[in-house]
Amino acid sequence: MLLQLDVQPAPPLQLTPGCVIYSGTMRLAITGRMFQSLKAPADVFGVFVPEVPPLVDGESEPRVWAEAYVMSTVSAPASGFPSGVDHVRAEYAADPRGGESRWLHLGGAAYIGKGIVLSYRLTVQSA
Repeated sequence: MLLQLDVQPAPPLQLTPGCVIYSGTMRLAITGRMFQSLKAPADVFGVFVPEVPPLVDGESEPRVWAEAYVMSTVSAPASGFPSGVDHVRAEYAADPRGGESRWLHLGGAAYIGKGIVLSYRLTVQSA
């Protein structure tokens, strides 16, 4: 089971009237896993990014660039164990609580091990 522990957004950075950078950190941990296999795939994660306003129904979707990297791990991976973050993506997705707005969702895959802290940066450019 994957458990999202904490998301800490930084203040948004307005580069131009149509371009904003959203960044922050997220702490992820795995619960219920007794051991990790050398050949195990990365753990999939996803979060709706705080501080990002929603897109209302009918509003055109802006261009989004997503980046993420490992800031720290709870324990260093043993020799041969993979580490890192992969397949980072961001998209506007329907609100899981219902409603017509779409919210910015950040997802990817990471070798979480006992726990990991990722830093993320999303550049959102409106048309």
